Amino acid sequence: MLNDLKFTIRSWRRQPGFALAAIATLAVGIGATTAIFSTVNAALLRPLPFPDPENLFAVYTPATDGRFTTGRDSGVELARLNDPSVSIEHASGSARFDSIVLRDDGTPVSTVAYAVTEGFFEIFRVPMALGRPFVHAEYAAGAAPLVVLSHHLWRDIFGSDPAIIGKAMRVANGPPRPSTIVGVARPELDVPRGADYWVNASITPQSTGHGFDGYVRIKPGTRVERLESEMAGAMAGIARDYGMLGKNRRYDLRPLVNAMVGDLRSTLVVVLAAAGLLLLLACVNVTNLLLARGSVRAREIAVRVSLGAGRARIVRQLLTESLALAAAGTVVGLVLAYLGVQALLAFGASDLPRLDRVPFLDVRVLTFVLVALFITAFIVGLAPALRLAGTSLKTLMNESGRTSTGGGAAHRTLKTMIVAEIALAITLVAGAGWLVRSFSNLGTTEAGFVPNGRLVFDVMLPSSRLLPPPGSGRVTGAMIAERQQAWTRTLEDHLRPIAGVTAVGTTATMPFGIDRDGVLYIGVQGDAVDPDHPLVARAHRVNEHFFETMGVKVVAGRDFTVDDRASTMAVAIVNRTFAKRYLGGRDPLTAKFTAGYPEVPAAPIYTVVGVVDDVKYVSLAQPADPAYYTPAAQTPYFAQSVVLKTSVADPIELAASIRSAVKAMDPEVPITPQSLSDVVSASLRRQRLGMTLMLIFAAAALALAAVGIYGVIAYASAQRVGEVATRMALGATPSDMFWLLMDQGRVLALVGTGVGLAVAYAAGKAGSSLLYEVRASDPVILIAATVLVLAITSLAILLPARRVSRIEPSRILRLD
Repeated sequence: MLNDLKFTIRSWRRQPGFALAAIATLAVGIGATTAIFSTVNAALLRPLPFPDPENLFAVYTPATDGRFTTGRDSGVELARLNDPSVSIEHASGSARFDSIVLRDDGTPVSTVAYAVTEGFFEIFRVPMALGRPFVHAEYAAGAAPLVVLSHHLWRDIFGSDPAIIGKAMRVANGPPRPSTIVGVARPELDVPRGADYWVNASITPQSTGHGFDGYVRIKPGTRVERLESEMAGAMAGIARDYGMLGKNRRYDLRPLVNAMVGDLRSTLVVVLAAAGLLLLLACVNVTNLLLARGSVRAREIAVRVSLGAGRARIVRQLLTESLALAAAGTVVGLVLAYLGVQALLAFGASDLPRLDRVPFLDVRVLTFVLVALFITAFIVGLAPALRLAGTSLKTLMNESGRTSTGGGAAHRTLKTMIVAEIALAITLVAGAGWLVRSFSNLGTTEAGFVPNGRLVFDVMLPSSRLLPPPGSGRVTGAMIAERQQAWTRTLEDHLRPIAGVTAVGTTATMPFGIDRDGVLYIGVQGDAVDPDHPLVARAHRVNEHFFETMGVKVVAGRDFTVDDRASTMAVAIVNRTFAKRYLGGRDPLTAKFTAGYPEVPAAPIYTVVGVVDDVKYVSLAQPADPAYYTPAAQTPYFAQSVVLKTSVADPIELAASIRSAVKAMDPEVPITPQSLSDVVSASLRRQRLGMTLMLIFAAAALALAAVGIYGVIAYASAQRVGEVATRMALGATPSDMFWLLMDQGRVLALVGTGVGLAVAYAAGKAGSSLLYEVRASDPVILIAATVLVLAITSLAILLPARRVSRIEPSRILRLD
């Protein structure tokens, strides 16, 4: 083995160009595949940092009759999973709320908190860094507010104070009673992602709103079929006790790691498959090089065979050479992979779930690299080894002769490899085309609002601003709502005078932002309510300037006005989808409906006063759901998003002025202004990552295919120099010889194109669910991919054909 390796290195020294080309080609394929696998490993394969992570699941409660829902859980649904008859150790939920934590010096800090139900910390089994989790009695209704800090909030806000347990945390928009800190979590407890702290919450029979993200730890060894049956029984009990809440609804468990990663999983799997195709293309390229080189080495092999070398000995030598090439390519590829991972993180992948840290060389990645190395060596070396070792001595001697054309078997294998290269290149280029088209379609799709020139930020009202002065008597919800509206009006009055601001709107839920509204059951007046299949719609709360500020078109009726107050008729504006789906066949402006949960209520009755364009709230790729809007004065909201319409080209230029205006009005309200265009762009981060990687792979595939095809055609053309010289001596023109040589690549290109189109179409059908308004049979993409690859192929064929057709026949024939 050592002698074989020494021989291989000597042969590389004699032909450094061949060695460098082969190693570089394999390095590109192995490096790209390793970089993507490292990312897949970090996001999908790396175990969650909790004991027995295979028993951790996220739980959802989708409808079974096709109606859309938030997918989140109600407190009652989570409580039923804690019944001893269900094979679940703990079921718990978390509900997000934004808060303002005050430092010791009074500086406000925006934080993300989660109210969690009993069993939350027990699900993850991560001991506290300091203190303790909540105990059973602290989840009871009316229990004192308690806090468990995340490790990063303890470090950043409280300076890693070791004596923090028992101290009060000041929350400007929290409950009137101070919140006592009872624990500090370890760094690995980051559920939900980005949580700053957790507070204790109780589940009561009234906890029917679907506001919780659910988590469960199932009992070890539980069979899925049994658990599904037990959960179905639990949901049937809810339907029996709560009516609509549990009808046509089911529990849906998903591995927690999948729930955390979300739709990033499918993108990474597709990109990994593309990287695998690129590696296969690199292997085909190097195989071509070895086959072509093998014909040149025919005399060497023949001599070794004639001196007594057995077939096994020849195969071992050739496989050692391929293994050495694969090993060298892997070493260089690892460097490229490391740089690629760093580039991915710098590009923005670190903002995606579980990609904040990508371990580059852990056990799984090293295992993958070793497996890739040996598979690559096997693929690259097998065909040349079998061809040379399995050929007779006479044939080998003939192949080494000057007049030989290289052997029929060798040429057939090389032609097959060219077809494979063309097919793989077309598949990768078409894949990149589909993702580019999908991304372009998403970027130009109508969102229902105008993102350009808009600035958005969230505000949270401090609790002290909502409570009347002491001695004001009994505090009512109406009094609190009135003070909230007065505070918001004052905020608007401080923002409108800013130079460049032309309109100010507020809403509880901003598109692509935090959902503070939800989905309610709808009862249209004059239509019977189906208790088994109720109508549902998204409810949104906005002020009277929201549609104007966002650029949402009112297509019928009127906008909200300052006259839509709590004391006037309850009004609503519906979107086009609501009007078409639920009010079809009637004038929407004559319709009335009620909305509520968990049943369709009798009141209030909303009168439809307008219809607006559909606004996409969840994502650009998801069509707008039926939705209705109510005015802020009639349905107040406390946590809210503010949107500013501006007259400046880059609205973020106004951020400093806006911060100053808000701080002057209320120093306890921190804000983080963002361009609405940036918010929309951020929602496409996953698609942008996938598209960019596929474009890189497509470019690499074209380069590898061009080099590989050129090398094979150049070799085949060189083998026909004698034939070309003889034909030209007998009267053939250089033009005749040029087209004769071009013909040898034309058929291969056509066959490769046919195979490539078939493979590309099949791949497009398999991945069609990831594309937005793109068909696998899209003729523009398939034709463009074909033309591009054929252009590169034609150039790779043309250059050697042109060179050989210009030879001097007398010089070649004199040498022969």
